[in-house]
Amino acid sequence: MTEYTVVDSQTLFDHPGVRVVRDTLEHNGRRFPYFYLASPVEAVSCVALTSEGQVVLTRQYRHPVGAIIYDLPGGRMNRGESIQQAASRELEEETGFRPRRIELLGRFNPFPGSLQAVMNIFFAADLIRTQQNLDAGEELEVVFMPAADVLGMVLRGEIIDGSLQMGVLLAVQKGLIRL
Repeated sequence: MTEYTVVDSQTLFDHPGVRVVRDTLEHNGRRFPYFYLASPVEAVSCVALTSEGQVVLTRQYRHPVGAIIYDLPGGRMNRGESIQQAASRELEEETGFRPRRIELLGRFNPFPGSLQAVMNIFFAADLIRTQQNLDAGEELEVVFMPAADVLGMVLRGEIIDGSLQMGVLLAVQKGLIRL
């Protein structure tokens, strides 16, 4: 395959949370526009497991899908922090649990054709109870669910959140969640 070259790049919309970009690409002597969303930072999420084998989930309204869904605690990295620090911070802020053990399960981009963003999924265990500290305007419910029930919901197609799906499947496959 021959190389694609960016011959022009324009930011059409710029916000601290997202940019809309139009690049003009050249390939095989042909030029064409390519539009995509660019995230300024990476994102993190955590499959957190209690000592009783419960997965710590969040349940909240997600406007783009128009529904209240289960998802994993997570969010965006802050400037200067590692993805591991961001995952620990987000887990604690959203759920009130700090992990003593945290490890990267995997990374993915849900829409590589239109989104420049990476989701880093972590496994967190040996949880210490602290205090929830939600961001302004953030509303969510912390839910504890047996790991087998979460896996069943994923396998039945009842979970729409890709990070939750992938995170639970990776944790089970890697032997971090035993059913």
